Amino acid sequence: MCYWFFWGTLNIIFRLFFRLKVEGLKNLPKKTNFIVAANHASFLDALVICAAIHKRIYWIALRNIYYTPWLKWFMALGGTLPTGNSSEKAVKLLMQDRNIGLFPEGTRSHDGKLKEFRRGAALFAFRTGRPIVPCAIFGTHAALPKGAVLPKFSAITIKIGKPIYLLKEFTDIIDDVYLQDGIFKTRNAIKEMLNAG
Repeated sequence: MCYWFFWGTLNIIFRLFFRLKVEGLKNLPKKTNFIVAANHASFLDALVICAAIHKRIYWIALRNIYYTPWLKWFMALGGTLPTGNSSEKAVKLLMQDRNIGLFPEGTRSHDGKLKEFRRGAALFAFRTGRPIVPCAIFGTHAALPKGAVLPKFSAITIKIGKPIYLLKEFTDIIDDVYLQDGIFKTRNAIKEMLNAG
């Protein structure tokens, strides 16, 4: 109940003050849960995706964010998982048909440009067989860049790409070649959407 009130509030705020535009909602898988993977340039990113996608998403967030009391409460409300010991919890949630969200860059980009990806999204996809939904976020870096305290009310757009399906691997150790292929496909899908504007 609290989450959907939280989602409704975010939806109103972003559409009213940031003129949020969402493209590609039709690309969201209809018969399975999924893994959201997006570029990361602002603290607003996860909130914007939550407002844009009408499904509950459990985010994986950097552990050091939890050291700030009000953010810790905020993260708990959203059902986030801290990095470090979140992998097994995330896999369990995916196998329970819940949606997981993460930023493969690992941290916010200081200049808004796409950085190299870590293996998290690809690893979860190979372990669970759930698709990766690539998302390209535009405008959050201008609205609240790294180091800024207060946001600017500038336009934000999210593009949702076609899901990426990676074959489930029935082993605890995933071949590094497979992982690199999954990382490349995910990053390339987001990069293409960003370049297209």
